[in-house]
Amino acid sequence: MDFDKYFNIETIIPLLEPKSKQDVLSTLVEVIKKENKIPEGEDILSAIIERESIDSTGVGNGLALPHARIRDLKKIITAVARIPGGVDFVAQDRNPVFLTIMICYPPTLSHVYLSLLASISKVFQKKENLQAMIKQTTAKAIYEKLLELLNKLDEHTKPTSVKKKISIGDREHASSSTISEIHLLIRLQLHDEELKGNPKGKKQIQQKIDNLRSLISTKTLGHYDQLKEKRPPAVVPIEGDRCHGCYMALHTDFVQNVRQEQDNLYMCPNCKRYVYWI
Repeated sequence: MDFDKYFNIETIIPLLEPKSKQDVLSTLVEVIKKENKIPEGEDILSAIIERESIDSTGVGNGLALPHARIRDLKKIITAVARIPGGVDFVAQDRNPVFLTIMICYPPTLSHVYLSLLASISKVFQKKENLQAMIKQTTAKAIYEKLLELLNKLDEHTKPTSVKKKISIGDREHASSSTISEIHLLIRLQLHDEELKGNPKGKKQIQQKIDNLRSLISTKTLGHYDQLKEKRPPAVVPIEGDRCHGCYMALHTDFVQNVRQEQDNLYMCPNCKRYVYWI
């Protein structure tokens, strides 16, 4: 991904000392509104809070990823806050949040947003990466470090083998390797959408698609292709307790498993799309 397209030094707060989670959200929204042309009538803060009311986007390891789909946006916009003193975000691991990355996206770019979110989540599964971010004290340094970490992940997720899967009901457990199939599927879906909408660079995009397809098991790829043809999108997020493919409520235990085992491959029990926790 061209990660530099989605971040702006002007929407990075190098030092934020909030009193509450609400302070973090409202401050980041104000930064976004100041630096971007927001369509009239769009209430970003309300959309962010509505999503947050479903479940905290404090994903653990000191990171929060508040996000919202904004109908009339033309592009993905972000804001970043470094919070060295930490803030109670009611995170999933109940620990303070030290870095918050807010993402607002239009419905037309849901596939790009999902891939971006997956990359950020993957990077900060390593505590040392968050610690490296917190050491940066200027907006420029935070911007450069974030792009460095994301691009480094991009380089490392070009393996010659993928995780082997053992099917158990609607989930598949992974053995050891570099990157899980769910992340490969997210990237594949992104490039499939790019190929449809990009008049230039089709050869390069197709090469990326061919490479990704060569890394995914035949069984997984066959189901992905069926979904892509008959019921797109094939890979969708879970937000709160709902699959964003069929919008059906999911059992709490299933959602908990997807949340805790983000490298495993899961399918929605209702629509059989591949699902990913955000």
